[in-house]
Amino acid sequence: MAVIDEAWFVALAPILRERGLDAGQALFRQGDATFGIFAVLTGRLGLVRHTSEGCEVAVHTASAGDTFAEAALFSEVYHCDAIAAVPSRIAVLPKDAALRVFATDAAAALAFTARLARQVQTLRSRLEIRNLRSAGERVHQFLLLVATAGRVAFDRPLNAVAAEIGLSHEAFYRALAVLARQGHIVRHGRVIELRSPPPAR
Repeated sequence: MAVIDEAWFVALAPILRERGLDAGQALFRQGDATFGIFAVLTGRLGLVRHTSEGCEVAVHTASAGDTFAEAALFSEVYHCDAIAAVPSRIAVLPKDAALRVFATDAAAALAFTARLARQVQTLRSRLEIRNLRSAGERVHQFLLLVATAGRVAFDRPLNAVAAEIGLSHEAFYRALAVLARQGHIVRHGRVIELRSPPPAR
């Protein structure tokens, strides 16, 4: 089950429990009492927050190798829903046991802290992207952020990607079409190749 090759995950391996989820099944709901943090072994989960006005906000999409709900270690309740987008298998890391491991294993605690620091950096970049007014620039900057060797292969529908950066799927597809016409990207379904620097502001 070594889906994450990091010291903290190895240290927690003895306490991991696997759980299967069907598509559409909730792992937890906003307001539920926290019981653990999680790693995605296979599949994909969407994290959705409900506002006081009754709106749904896409917070994150967790895919194989991702962890989520780390704040549960220091919170009494979950602050969003976690719903399986496709059939998925999850590693459950019980909250109390994980805290005991981190309290006694400095290397594991440091490795976990480093992972959280990387997540904060990524989150800040995503927030900056959501603040861009131009849909084309927002989409291009997001592609640059998530690309590996100039290539992005999405494991989820593009309308889900659009929601993650605060765009309607129509605006997202229009922005992709414009970027393709301008020669900035080449699309092959969910695979996108970056061909040039982002357009000037």
